[in-house]
Amino acid sequence: MSGLLRRPQLMAPFVAGDPTSGYYNDMTGVVGDDPALARSRLVALTSDRRLANPVSIAQHGLGAWQRRADDPRWIDVVSSAADWLCTEHDGEGLIRYGFGMPHTYKLNPGWASAMAQGEAASLLVRAADLLRRPALLDEALALVSPLVSTDSELVTEAPEGPVLQEYPTSPPAHVLNGWIFALWGLYDVGQATGDVGAGVAFEMGKRALSGRLRLYGTWWHWSRYDLFPHRLRHVTSPFYHHLHIEQLRALDALAPDPIFESTTRLWETGLRNPVGRTAAVGRKIAFRMLEPRRVAR
Repeated sequence: MSGLLRRPQLMAPFVAGDPTSGYYNDMTGVVGDDPALARSRLVALTSDRRLANPVSIAQHGLGAWQRRADDPRWIDVVSSAADWLCTEHDGEGLIRYGFGMPHTYKLNPGWASAMAQGEAASLLVRAADLLRRPALLDEALALVSPLVSTDSELVTEAPEGPVLQEYPTSPPAHVLNGWIFALWGLYDVGQATGDVGAGVAFEMGKRALSGRLRLYGTWWHWSRYDLFPHRLRHVTSPFYHHLHIEQLRALDALAPDPIFESTTRLWETGLRNPVGRTAAVGRKIAFRMLEPRRVAR
């Protein structure tokens, strides 16, 4: 997950069907406690377009939106993040990366991410309400358009339905957390605008996820990060395993499904098992030795 701080991302308060009531994971740790420092950090994140990470910028805006009641200065951070995302997507609605993927997957500059598209759309839906700028909803629609089209580079058709790709690799990586963040973007746009395409794409994606979730299970009731054919199976770290649990809990609140509920319970037992956690850390270290991080270019 590009750009997210390494802290537990607990499900945050929200009301299903009303995106302006809350976001589904606590992003406040991304921005910290000081709006002035967060504003400076956002300036740094956006100062060099080639190195800008759309996920980091969208999450910065979402964290500021979640803190907006603490200090009115947070609203400026929300507005600035939203403005950057609006101006940086291309004619297809894609916010492209100016640098190559620095680890795990081989992606050259110019790639896009379903996770970035979804999180950016989620921010714009909330910013449209907060800032009283309804035109931002049109921008949010543009950002999810690549997640609706089955011809998009960010959508892979699996037997169970469409899978949204955080990393558009070949063969598809099928990264779980990025898929769910992208689905939330579709959900938010569908709820906020009534757009049929976004709503249908969310429902189809949700059914596909329900049908494929079993593929992400592994020993000790632990989860896999992706389904890419790495040399060593890519299991999650405890951080990402916890994130998967919280994501599924939130998704089940938005669109109840017994598979989401049962998988959440199963993976929670794995999280509480010290043997499973230790094994997962060991496998993660072994994986990173085989797939070392590279310098972004």
